[in-house]
Amino acid sequence: MRRRRLSGLAALVVAGFTLSGCATVEGLVGDVSALFGQDEQSTADTADSSQTDTDAGDNTEVTEQEAAETDSPTVVAAVPECPDMFSAEQRSAFESEGRQPEGDRSGDGYNYGTTNQDLITVLEAVRDDLSVSCTWYLPPEFGSTTTIAVLATERVGDVQTTLSGVADSEIPLGDGSLWTLDSSSSNISGEYIANEAHFIAPTPCPQSLAETDCSVWITSTNSAGSSEELTRDAASVFGALN
Repeated sequence: MRRRRLSGLAALVVAGFTLSGCATVEGLVGDVSALFGQDEQSTADTADSSQTDTDAGDNTEVTEQEAAETDSPTVVAAVPECPDMFSAEQRSAFESEGRQPEGDRSGDGYNYGTTNQDLITVLEAVRDDLSVSCTWYLPPEFGSTTTIAVLATERVGDVQTTLSGVADSEIPLGDGSLWTLDSSSSNISGEYIANEAHFIAPTPCPQSLAETDCSVWITSTNSAGSSEELTRDAASVFGALN
């Protein structure tokens, strides 16, 4: 719009000064052309500045997004992996018996360190990074499973109530309590009989939990040997029992 107004003005001025001589007209045209050049250069500079600001804004957004992805916290498991659950001595004892490590096979209502369905329901609801159940199989049909789970202490109350109703004994142990069951039948197969041992004690809450009061629950089943021995060993390795 500005260029059109200037063009009309230039025509009038050139026409008005034609009688004054060619030199005057040529000088006037040169001044008008210079004005056009300044206007176009100013427009170009403004466009370049705007594009630079846009590019800088895009780069800032990308940098902030990359930083956010880099700084995202990684959830660290609060429980050990199966190879690290027991002491070297206990693993050697398993191997000397001919047992085979099968890792964590929990799920579908079995392969936990208990055969009590009410307790299994609690364990099934614990997050994967807060619970692990490791099985050692002794062919052809025997085996043991030990589970470690970290829970908010307020949730452990239901577990303790259930254990108090089914356990054959309960004794204080370290900073916690130990419950033992001389025999219990699997909820999957009544023919699978195993003794059980449960240990519950206070433990620091992992950073991935909002709670500030937590407990560790370590429980074992063993159809060919002592479940209490396995629970005590895993509790010692975990650091919940000295």
